[in-house]
Amino acid sequence: MLTRFLQELQALAGDDVRCKRYLLAVSGGADSMVMASLFQKAGLKYAIAHCNFHLRGEDSDRDMQFVQKTAEQWQIPLLIHEFDTLTIQKNSGKSVEMVARELRYSWFSEILPDFDFLVTAHHATDAAETILLNLCRGTGLKGLCGIPPVNGKIIRPMLPFTAVEIRQYAEKHDIAYVVDYTNADEQIARNRIRHSVIPHLEIINPQFLQTNTRSRKVLQRQYAYYQKHIESEIKKIVSIEESRCSISRTLLAECEDKDLVLYELLTRFGFSSDTSLKLAQGTDFQPGKFFLSETHILLVDREFLVIEPKTEGESHIIEIGTLEDLKLYFEVEEFEYHEDMVFDKNPNILYIPKEKLKFPLQLRPWRHGDFFYPLGGKGRQKLSDFFTDHKIDRLTKERIRLLCSENNILWIIGLRSDERWKVSKTSIECYQIKRKTEIYE
Repeated sequence: MLTRFLQELQALAGDDVRCKRYLLAVSGGADSMVMASLFQKAGLKYAIAHCNFHLRGEDSDRDMQFVQKTAEQWQIPLLIHEFDTLTIQKNSGKSVEMVARELRYSWFSEILPDFDFLVTAHHATDAAETILLNLCRGTGLKGLCGIPPVNGKIIRPMLPFTAVEIRQYAEKHDIAYVVDYTNADEQIARNRIRHSVIPHLEIINPQFLQTNTRSRKVLQRQYAYYQKHIESEIKKIVSIEESRCSISRTLLAECEDKDLVLYELLTRFGFSSDTSLKLAQGTDFQPGKFFLSETHILLVDREFLVIEPKTEGESHIIEIGTLEDLKLYFEVEEFEYHEDMVFDKNPNILYIPKEKLKFPLQLRPWRHGDFFYPLGGKGRQKLSDFFTDHKIDRLTKERIRLLCSENNILWIIGLRSDERWKVSKTSIECYQIKRKTEIYE
């Protein structure tokens, strides 16, 4: 195994492997301990990084202490970071696994400048599990490529080996390791694939993992070739200015497969395949419609699809400077108020006296601390309390937009307008402002 390992490492890190400095992500399990042992036997320059996420009680501390003891025995530099993962995850809207992954790689990126490579112990069985998971969840060609052997400064020299090979090597060479008993829990999808699905596939093909490895390598080469063509197409339709990405709608329409090109481009900014499909096939989008990913906003303009990062700490704010700008986002009609007039109670319509509509306006998401005076209510109310009273869930709250003027909320679009800006008996000239169908995605 040592010879095969060094050959793989050389292919990933270059011929001068002994001159490089490696940071090894070590959990204490069999995979990472065998990897560390191979580095130790090869006499390479490396340090160990260990994350304690405090997710498994005493077992998490046991793993950390085991890694500490091993590093002391081998006289290897050790870096440890402890995370209060559950507290961080609580209000994030993300799974524990996703938060832990983000915390891990964020810390790695902080300490990586002192090293040439970050090395993880992903192996052939991990790669096969990832491909099967991606197939279950829905994937394109990239998902079928599984875990890449190189990703920037991250390398994975254990990918040629299966989990069985690694454990057999650990037993043969008396390499100690700890066992994470949650790996046996088949309520977790990856564990179910590992323990129930792959064994059945190995009945059909006893060499399933080896076959999967060969297929994965071919697919990775095919994907790299495919990406060259996609990049060529993207360069034709995209212009970049600082952090803004503008996609020409005219040039996009001329692409041989605009759906595919747009999908590959938008997924880089975190947009879903559904969003890219809507944009590629939609010919009736009004300027002003926008879509949100976790990190970016995509605004449909007359000639371009414009992508920008969300403002740090909040989502995007759109300034509306004139009445003509307002008509990009809403249907606006003028009318004269009469005492016997009956207003539509549709929460997607705002009625407001002309004299009270002060530009510029802002179209923005809600913030903690926002308040307004609900139409027909008894006074001031925090938006957070209003949402709670009306059983608005977190995902819906993220999509809600406010129309504001001079730091005052005129309208929680689709829910309630503000009492202070209602049409009264003394009002004559007014606006009816109606939300366009699916302007906000």
